[in-house]
Amino acid sequence: MTKFVCALLIDLDDAADFQDSAGSVLGRPMAAYPLMAARTSAHVRRIYVVTGSPPVKAAALQYDAIIIDPPPTDKPSLKDYLQHGRHEVAADLGHEDTELELLVMLFPNAPAVTKDMIDSGVEALLDRPELDSALSVAPMDRWAPNLTRRQNADGLLDPFLPAGKDPQAQAVLNSPERAIAWYPTWGVTVLRPEILDSISGDEAWPWLGRKILPIKTWGPGLIDYHWQLPGLEHWLKKTGIPDLSPNLERQPLPKPQLSPTGDRR
Repeated sequence: MTKFVCALLIDLDDAADFQDSAGSVLGRPMAAYPLMAARTSAHVRRIYVVTGSPPVKAAALQYDAIIIDPPPTDKPSLKDYLQHGRHEVAADLGHEDTELELLVMLFPNAPAVTKDMIDSGVEALLDRPELDSALSVAPMDRWAPNLTRRQNADGLLDPFLPAGKDPQAQAVLNSPERAIAWYPTWGVTVLRPEILDSISGDEAWPWLGRKILPIKTWGPGLIDYHWQLPGLEHWLKKTGIPDLSPNLERQPLPKPQLSPTGDRR
């Protein structure tokens, strides 16, 4: 039976400053960037989008994506969206006697993703069957676990990691990698369908499994606020994305440097 690698963009519509996930940058909707990456991937055969947002639907249609309605439940969680989308993808592929080999999960407000990030994660899972998933992460050198704090009942800050001789905490503090904390950017997550079929319980992100390969990047993570857009714009330009903004200001031409006598030589 033929097996496909498919992308599933999940629109939770939970970005604080962007109702209906309608944010835009460089003249495109934010949702366009993960769709562009999936569309140009060497492995993704089909793109699906779970959304109820008109702007996201419009972007999805531009990139030949198949639109799936959100889960028919009150206040669905990410797990509900993921399982619902995975079920709809499997049903659609089943009409063509095709199976889902790997699922690439994307988000409309996580635009810092490239086709190379997607392909590296897919190829790793295809080559290494012991891996459960691959997840894009960015280093936060100044946010090391041993520096993280939580607020206590008195409104003051306590260490986030357990104090004392807790072996797990000491292992983190003594690790040569203790100065580097890798945080998910959610730009791309590559998943195995068999793990999605068995997830249950309240464990955080159970669909990732146990053996998670990092897809290392320097890009921003989820974009929830307007103040994050300049950083995203910088990342997009650095990765070669052209600016399509219609109101670009024309830059003044440089003036020639003249000698005191006016001689241009």
